[in-house]
Amino acid sequence: MLLWIGLAAAVVAVVCGALARRSNGRVKALESVETLPVGDLEALHEAAAGAAGAGFFRQPCEVVGAARPNEDGPLRSELSQLECVWHHHKVTRRYEETYRDNDGNRRRRTRTDVVADHATSTPFYVEDATGKLLVHPGKQKIDGAEKVQDTFEPYEGRSGGRITFGSLVLSLGSRSDTIGYDREEWVLRPGARVFAHGEAGDETGRLVLGAPAEGGVFILSTRTEGQLVRRENNHVLGWGIGAGVTGVAGVVLLILAAVL
Repeated sequence: MLLWIGLAAAVVAVVCGALARRSNGRVKALESVETLPVGDLEALHEAAAGAAGAGFFRQPCEVVGAARPNEDGPLRSELSQLECVWHHHKVTRRYEETYRDNDGNRRRRTRTDVVADHATSTPFYVEDATGKLLVHPGKQKIDGAEKVQDTFEPYEGRSGGRITFGSLVLSLGSRSDTIGYDREEWVLRPGARVFAHGEAGDETGRLVLGAPAEGGVFILSTRTEGQLVRRENNHVLGWGIGAGVTGVAGVVLLILAAVL
């Protein structure tokens, strides 16, 4: 038993260490990249395009400004039908499950199952006093987005197994074990302050900020850079302590397992 607990503690220590390194890497990335006015970034792009031609510009950068819809206009969130430039919804089904305990007795417990989880990838602008830059979120979730819905709706046995939440329609079949659905939704409204850290490039023919082409840190957040750095430093400290404690415990337990 001591051997298995020691091995488990060692695995936890490795995971904590990896998470601490990840947070430390994010801090270094945030501190090493300069926050630029959009106008300055556009000037860099124009100079590079003039020297080397279009399609080759790649610049790690940060911009801060107000979120604005792209030329197609604002989006509407699926559940709340709110005007926004980005939205994310998650629907979780709660249901009851029958199982047998260690004594063979039949019991019931509540479980959950995520039946819908989607965030938009539509580009939007970040605008400051010097201009506006198109940002492509891709699969990136926006940290600190406004949570506009967090509700539970009991299931009333609707016919046909079709559930409608706003403009979202889910076909789930007949599930008599369903208790209800948790609905969550986050939005980024037009005008909301956005901090974007990533890489600006013109491979698509226009200047766009998105995830670094060769991997790296990509952050879209409503928080300030200072707030993000403090949070990541707290993560480094917390995960580092966790790695140290579980690492020492794992070594001690493995030694005890070997000598006993």
